[in-house]
Amino acid sequence: MTLRFFTLGMTATFGAAWLFAVVLPFFKTRELKPVPYVEAIDEKTGVYFPKRTGQITNGAMVYAQNGCYVCHTQVVRPTYAGNDFHRDGWAGFKAHPDRGDTRRESNVFDYQGEEFAQIGLMRIGPDLSNVGARYANAAIAKNAELKEKRGDAWNDSMKISPEEMLFEHLYNPRLHVDMRWSTCPAVPFLFEKPKADEVIPSPKPEARALVGYLMSMKKDDAVPASMNYSPPKPAEK
Repeated sequence: MTLRFFTLGMTATFGAAWLFAVVLPFFKTRELKPVPYVEAIDEKTGVYFPKRTGQITNGAMVYAQNGCYVCHTQVVRPTYAGNDFHRDGWAGFKAHPDRGDTRRESNVFDYQGEEFAQIGLMRIGPDLSNVGARYANAAIAKNAELKEKRGDAWNDSMKISPEEMLFEHLYNPRLHVDMRWSTCPAVPFLFEKPKADEVIPSPKPEARALVGYLMSMKKDDAVPASMNYSPPKPAEK
């Protein structure tokens, strides 16, 4: 084997991988076209418009700066790549009170508003694709528990919001006994200096941006069946 043949072979090998893994996906996704609903399949018309609100741009920067992508993914894998549907709340919910089975894999629109899709490196911690919806449900369950425990002493001012629960987790992931197993690193530098009577001090703007970003991750919109590798089967009539 000559040096020239070896050099051409290495260039072709790495060049092809770069072409198919970087160049083609970049040009394919930089200008996304609306995806239409098919009435006969989706039971609705129009085009899919992703719903996502929160401090996405600033929060994504704080997320990246603190290395959250190292331990958390943001991608629900399709069936052919390793099914994530069995993981409670990751891909949506199997028994949504209004829409039934809302589980779906990730799509390119889930990263709307971000410069980079932070799909992550590994799953030391849980996937965060649907973390906003999971915390919203957790807050509902927590408030119901507190209301039952406190009885007549309960009032709406005692309600805890999902954002407050996330602030608690960021400041001290092992604050509660049932979370002592967590290996998530705390980020107290995103909070003000605590006062004597404060368990959780006031969050800085960076913490608010990060929580806003996390709460924006919700798989609660119905995507066209053409975008869903394994859509739920329609109910028999």
